[in-house]
Formats: sequence, structure tokens, C-alpha cells
Amino acid sequence: MTGPTRDRASMPGEAAPTAAADVLVRPLAAGEARELGAVMRRSFGGLAGMMFSPGKQAFVAELGGRIVGGVTLGVFRLGAGRRGGVVKWLFTLPEARGHGVASALVDRALAWFDEQGVTDAIACVEALNASSSNRFAQRGFAPLGFLEQARRFGGRLPRVWWHANHVVDVGHVLWARGDGAAAPAAPADAASADPQVRGRGLGGLLATLAWHAAFAAVLLVRHGAGLDAAAIAAFALAAGLVVVVRTGAQALVGRAAGLRLRYLPWETGLLLAGAIALVFGGPFVAPGSVVPRSRVWSPSALAPALARMAFAGVAAVALLGAAAWWGVAAGVARDLAEPVLLYARMMLLVDVLLPFFPMTAFAGRRMLAASPVAWGALAAGTVALWFVPPGF
Repeated sequence: MTGPTRDRASMPGEAAPTAAADVLVRPLAAGEARELGAVMRRSFGGLAGMMFSPGKQAFVAELGGRIVGGVTLGVFRLGAGRRGGVVKWLFTLPEARGHGVASALVDRALAWFDEQGVTDAIACVEALNASSSNRFAQRGFAPLGFLEQARRFGGRLPRVWWHANHVVDVGHVLWARGDGAAAPAAPADAASADPQVRGRGLGGLLATLAWHAAFAAVLLVRHGAGLDAAAIAAFALAAGLVVVVRTGAQALVGRAAGLRLRYLPWETGLLLAGAIALVFGGPFVAPGSVVPRSRVWSPSALAPALARMAFAGVAAVALLGAAAWWGVAAGVARDLAEPVLLYARMMLLVDVLLPFFPMTAFAGRRMLAASPVAWGALAAGTVALWFVPPGF
């Protein structure tokens, strides 16, 4: 299995660096797969490394005669004279940042797509990974919501998801360029108007809430509760409260910092939530992302505000969970308090205690990087909420 597109080359707050003359991009040679895998694991970590494969086509970037990055690609038929091309993995070593390595790899990938007759170039990028999305945006890619994907690919959408590995990449957004949606290159900074970014994502948030309500019904049926309207309403409201409280807290803190924001749903996260409810009868929350309302923005400049937003969302869910814990203990609105506690616990588990691949789209990684002490306090609170029984 291959992994999602991510770029650890740099954290550019400005336009992506121009490829330096001393960066050599060439096809992966026979016998170099192990070396490339080692570079990938240094960039992503061991768990992601277990999923890595160079695939049928890979290019490496050399700096000073040493492999410092790579990109792996795939092509597939879309029918009706169209051909898809997927950027599967994109990575560089941390010490190579600032040399234009990642930009050179992306440009070579797009040139290879042209050689293969690709009409629709695709990449899946974590919603807040601007180090990758900036580069794709400046080359004419645009993020596609689910309805845009359905309009563009129609019945071939499952095929696109499969080849792009957009099935288990929770928190990632599908980006594309080509004949299906000829997006102009994005402005070089977030302050400029970007015609490819419209609205604040309210429709996506409502769809996320609706799907979680449906999964709540599936969960109850799976546990033999049947179609009890009151119970379904309580569980649907509980799941929705967790999403709204987390999203609302992030949005309020971001707006207070002067950011223009939008909401992006996680369609593959919703797919996973539905599968968990149906197969295992368990809750899973795919809350979506609150991101800057531009295709290009500075991760280095916005990192403090994004970290505060992450902390705010987690703290709000923790307070909601604590209130539900008290409600269960005191017998106050227990029919609602119990499902709220259930969903809050699950949200905090993945949002706080799993700050590593494949849960890096959640808040834990940003919180841990910004303040290990504050992350530790929230982690302790999460453990307490999980293991201290109400009314002990």
C-alpha cells in the first residue's frame, strides 16, 4: 500500500523555493529502492515507512551526490480519452530544505505526467500541510470537495480514490488539475483573491453533521437497540455537539487572530467512521478541518494561530466531556450525557493521544510541537476522562 502525498522539505511561509542548480532529479535506479525507503522513513517516521513502495515510477533528488528526496507516481485510465496521474509520495530530508528539492521533484512529476498523456493530475494532501499544498496550488491544482469530485469524475470516482489511496488517508483533501477543472495557478500569498476558493464551507459542515447522525443510527442498530427514535436523536445530537464544539472553538480563536477561515470535511474520515459503526459498532468522529481560506498560505507565519486553534478545539471538547461526565454521575439529562461522554472520549483519544501517523491530521501533532507541557496536561485529562468512572 502506498501513502498520501506529503512534503517535509520545508515550511515555506512565502512562495515555494525555486529549484537550485545543484539539485539533480533523475529516475530511481535499480538497487536504490532501499536507500529511497530510508529517506522516506526519516521524513515520515517508521509507521508510514511500513506502507511505502516506490511503485512503477519514482524519481529521486540528489544534492551533493546524495539522495535527499523522492516522488513516486502512478497513472491509470479514466475512460473517454482521459488518463489520471497520481502523486503518491513526496518527501525530502529536513536538512535539504531551502534548496528547492521538493519543487524540483513536483516539476519533474508533472513533466512525466505530460509525457504519459495524463489529463487529470491528482494529489492527496493533509488539510493543514501547506508545505505540499502551496506547491501544488502554484502549479494550477485546486482542492476538490466531494460534490466537485463527483461532477468531475462521475462513476469513475471510486477508481480515482483507489489509485490516489484516498480511502484511508483521514484528514486529507483531494487536489487536482487538468482538463476537468482548469484551475489557474494560485496567487503567491494568502492576501490575494483566489477564485478557486469560495465560501466558508458551511455546506460541508452540515453534510458532516448529517453523516454522523446517520452513523449514530447505524451504531445503535448494530448494538441491537433498533430504531429507537429518542435514542437515535440523542446519539446524533451527541456526535454533532462534539463536532460543532470543536469546530466552533477553532473558528472563534482563528477569527480572533484575524484569519479568514473555511471548513473542509474529511470524506475518507466519514467513510472510516461509517465502517467502524457498521462493522465494529463503535463511535468514531471525523470532525473535518478549519483552514485558512486560500490555496496558498504561510505555515510558518500562521503556526502559532493554528496551534492555538488546535488547543482551543481540544479544550472545548474536554470541557464538554467533563460536563457529560458530571451529568452521568449526577443523573442529569443522562440519556444525552452518556452518548456525549462516549463521543467526547473517542474524539479526545484520537485528537490528543495519537499524535502520529496515520492520525497526524488531528490536533495532537500540532499541540505537541507547540507546547509539550500543555499537550501533556490535556493528555492527562483525556486519560482521566477515559478511566475515572462517573461518580467514583
